[in-house]
Amino acid sequence: MKNLLSIGTSFLLLNGLFVLFSFNSCSKENDENGIKVYEYREQIGKKIKELSDLLSASQFGFRKDMYPVESRPLVEDAVDDLKKLLEEIKTGAVTINQVPSETDNRIAQANSKMTQFLDSRRIADMIVAAELHVNGKEGGYIDFGNSPAFSDFDSGFTVDMWFKFEEIGNFDFLLSTFIDTGRDDPRLRQGWAVNYYGEGGASNLRMTYTLGTLDLYEPWVRFTEAKKWVHIAYVWNPLKENDGSGNPRTFKMYLDGELVKEEDWHQIDYNPNVQNTSMIGFNHTNFDGSISSEGKGTNGYMKNMHIWNSVKSQRDIHAIMETPETVVGTETDLVCGWNFTQIADDNNNIPDITGKYTAKLVGNFQWKPL
Repeated sequence: MKNLLSIGTSFLLLNGLFVLFSFNSCSKENDENGIKVYEYREQIGKKIKELSDLLSASQFGFRKDMYPVESRPLVEDAVDDLKKLLEEIKTGAVTINQVPSETDNRIAQANSKMTQFLDSRRIADMIVAAELHVNGKEGGYIDFGNSPAFSDFDSGFTVDMWFKFEEIGNFDFLLSTFIDTGRDDPRLRQGWAVNYYGEGGASNLRMTYTLGTLDLYEPWVRFTEAKKWVHIAYVWNPLKENDGSGNPRTFKMYLDGELVKEEDWHQIDYNPNVQNTSMIGFNHTNFDGSISSEGKGTNGYMKNMHIWNSVKSQRDIHAIMETPETVVGTETDLVCGWNFTQIADDNNNIPDITGKYTAKLVGNFQWKPL
């Protein structure tokens, strides 16, 4: 019994000495010359968390109370620098005696960058001139919503816009209210579309009008230019109203304000889209309103697009093309119009210039600041 007690007492004494030795060793590592390294590590860690939380809670963009994207690295660099300091303390690159001053200096630097970041918060919405690129070949499109006004006209109408192909495909829909039941029996077609047809060696920039319930009228001109802004205007004038030329025709097409196609057409019973499907930019819809997956989207750009419920003259078209900013939305014959010349405040709710409609951007698109 005595031996067991002695053994137990010895064990306790040894264990106590071990704990004391460990405590002293730890104290020596973390409290050399009165410096508690772990307290500085905690201080650094708290600052890292503060900066990381600030980043997580911040929004970046061009609207009021958002931060410029270019301000983000200020906080990211401060976090990286403090993490680097922790590693330097761990490896001994920063000695225990250096820890207090290095911690103070690096946290002061982090605070300075945080102040710069906070000071960069926008105090008002920022207007940023930009071009809108939509890749309809990769799932991008503009949904303009549905309205009978986009397609249903008592007589003539005009569609005009600036556009630029990033690349030209085999069959590209640029702007469309067109729908087609396909092989259904009976087959039905409705609406109009601005499109490019390049299959079989063709290179036709054209307007598609549905006539009757099935027939198509598709006047075109040869077009091969990519990566260049071009203004186009299509005028449908079935009643041959006065268009200021002295020679009204059923159809006229203008490129960069110049008349490049005109002709009369024997069939004039244009058939509007009455299915309540959306007007689509850079693709088109199926008859049921779903977005087409046929690969007939357009990879390109659009700006200053207008639809008019009137027959525009060449003089009108020149004025619209050269000074689009003069189209303000109060024109009595303007159905709708979107400028797409500055980064939108909300890509899901882009108002047209008449204030009657909104569009949303979907899928593969990008605003490119000028």
